[in-house]
Parts: sequence; structure tokens; C-alpha cells
Amino acid sequence: MNLLLVDDEIAMLHIMEKAIDWKKKGIQKVFTAYNTDLARDIISSSKIDLVICDIEMPKENGLSLIQWIQDMYPEIINIILTGYPDFNYARSAISLGVYRYLLKPIAFDELEETIASAVEKLEEYKTKNKPEADPEIADAVNTIKKYLESHYSEVITRKKIEELVHLNQDHINREFKKQTGYTLMEYVQHYRILMAKKMLRETTLSISEISIRIGYDSPAYFSKIFKKQTERTPLEYRAAKAKG
Repeated sequence: MNLLLVDDEIAMLHIMEKAIDWKKKGIQKVFTAYNTDLARDIISSSKIDLVICDIEMPKENGLSLIQWIQDMYPEIINIILTGYPDFNYARSAISLGVYRYLLKPIAFDELEETIASAVEKLEEYKTKNKPEADPEIADAVNTIKKYLESHYSEVITRKKIEELVHLNQDHINREFKKQTGYTLMEYVQHYRILMAKKMLRETTLSISEISIRIGYDSPAYFSKIFKKQTERTPLEYRAAKAKG
């Protein structure tokens, strides 16, 4: 995923660019722009997934840029920054569908939490809306995805997958990886963690109960896998989401 930082304060751009280990947050490349014209050029010529934009800028404010992004690239997630806790700004931002509204001076732990949450939302969207290729290991891949998403809490066997689409696993894995970016087992693990996050956010189930529901007999192993993928334990993740 790629991020664009937009702020007319060049020093602030450099601080945001360097202060966070973006790759650990799932961001592969960080672009910077010190005005809205440059931001438009970057968005038009590069694949941008997230935009963090200051509101108060000369010539044109950030809300105008966000409106343009929403019209032209509605799949981009927008986060805005402002030095003024003005309700009118917040109301305008909400009406534009802005994902989060952050106040300057930036608390970097809050920025990191916001980025992690936005990346998670994008991953969930991309998992469900992955573009498909050739109609025929598109059909096979879609069949397998639906099966995995319906049976992720069970033991997934090679034999069952092969029987499902009448193809050998080496071929299945190759096509599945090409179309989804995951091997079969990586996808099962990825989907299990997505479901675990949902349960941690939306239920009061214990870690042990969630572990069993997503297919892990050992809560300790589940916690290890969860932390490896999210950099938090399940309890830390739940606590962060409870704070908002």
C-alpha cells in the first residue's frame, strides 16, 4: 500500500515521513506533497491507497483536495490534520466521508493507531474485492475462496481442496497466489485473523473462545500468530479499539 502526506509545512512532512516505521504498518511507499496541485499530480500518476492531508494550506485548503479525491478516486482512504479544533471543519470532513480527523500537534501513537486501522480496512476491502483474471482458476479460485471463508474454523485438507476443483494442489496454489497474493494456507491464516479482529472489536468473547471459533485449538498459538500479523496481542488490539 502507498501513502501520500500533504502539508505545506515542509518540516512537518519530513517529521511525519521519518518518525514512523511505515513498512511495519503495511505501507510500502510514502509520497509527499507541499501543495494540493502537487498532490493531484501524484495521485493521478501513482497508485495511492491512503492520504493524510493538512486542512490549512495556502491557495486551496485540504477539504477541496479531499472532495476532488472522493470524486475521482473514491477507493482512497482520507485522513485530515488541522491545528484548529473547529467543529465546522470536523462537520465538513465527516460530510466528505473522511476516515479520521486528527489535531496538530500530532500525537504519533494516535497517528500510528489511525494508520493501522485504515490499513486494516483497506486489507478487508481488497480481500473481498480482489480483481479476477481468466474466467476459468478465476472460477476455481473463487470457489476455493468461498470454501475457505465458510470453513476457516475447520481443518483444511489438501484432499478436500483438490476434490473441490478437480485440480492438483501445486497448480491450485500457483493460481491462487497469482490472483490473491496468498498461498492457500496464508489465505486461511489471513482470513482467520480478519475474523478474530472482528470478534475482538464487536464481541466480549474471551481470547480462548475466539481462538477456538477461528480454528486454533491453542490460545497461545493464536496469540502468537495474531501478534506476528498485527504487532499487538489480541488483548492489546481489543483495548486499543475500545479507546476508539
